[in-house]
Amino acid sequence: MDPNEFDNHFEGKSLERGMQRTFCKTCKTCPSISIHEELDKVILGGKEEGFTVWEKGHFKDMVEDIKAGMFDKFL
Repeated sequence: MDPNEFDNHFEGKSLERGMQRTFCKTCKTCPSISIHEELDKVILGGKEEGFTVWEKGHFKDMVEDIKAGMFDKFL
């Protein structure tokens, strides 16, 4: 298994310790996230636009910046 492959990201892991969620509002090509307590990588993206693999620490830094409002002026 490719560790960057979204559909098999949790292979062999407990589903209760992770989350795969698609953020969908109006289309069928919405981005998704795959994150698991036991894995060092977080996968963002979708099949149409492609996937980005983040180190969990970098993802945490991004989330903290978002919560702090760093990108608010761009939205």
